Amino acid sequence: MNILDLSQRYLLNATELRVLEYILKAVEQGEPKINIRTVAKESFVSTTVVVNLAKKLGYQGYSDMIYSLRRRAEEEHSAAAGIDLTSILETVDLSAIDDFAGEILRCRDRCLFIVGLGFSTIASSYFMRRLATLGILAYDGAPVDMMRGGSRPSLTIILSKSGETKDLVDVAAHARAMGHRLYTITAHKDSTLANMSDCVLTVRSGSPVAYNVPDFFIGRTIILFEYILSRLADRLEKDE
Repeated sequence: MNILDLSQRYLLNATELRVLEYILKAVEQGEPKINIRTVAKESFVSTTVVVNLAKKLGYQGYSDMIYSLRRRAEEEHSAAAGIDLTSILETVDLSAIDDFAGEILRCRDRCLFIVGLGFSTIASSYFMRRLATLGILAYDGAPVDMMRGGSRPSLTIILSKSGETKDLVDVAAHARAMGHRLYTITAHKDSTLANMSDCVLTVRSGSPVAYNVPDFFIGRTIILFEYILSRLADRLEKDE
């Protein structure tokens, strides 16, 4: 659940946000009983504040809020578990997906780079914003901007359907020279970018792009990102 979205939607103050963070953490950790008095004590507020928060979020009361948040958390976990990766990836390699999540986690104290051109910028921008909800800084600027990045080795993720775009190949070469790990999402596992990369996920795609023919590369890439994010969120939760 995105606490930033909830905070902005309901205009929560700092105290309410602190209470909600405690409750959501308990829900996501599967606490069997989330007692209102415990919530109030651990959040340094009165039980009245907790009840008022529940009503501000649109629930009838505290119990209704806990029940709804539990159900929502279960639905979100089930949705991620229910993604059919065989319909998204040419070859489902769960270890490669875990590598993606693990490398993002390893580099979360520095800026990650997510680079795409053309329609791929839709997916790169989406992933950048979704990582921000987990407190992970990423940058999806143009290749020339990326080349001005800091010298500290990090992770560069490149999105390229063909895997042969010259500007992206140049970015990949520069990233490797900087000591970055290079991960690529492409539709062609034997492409130049794929061969340059430390890890590759090959997304199913149709024939060469034509304006009157559906192309699912971007859509499937975004779904894949959601699955990677679910694995990343699980790891972050275990580390807490």
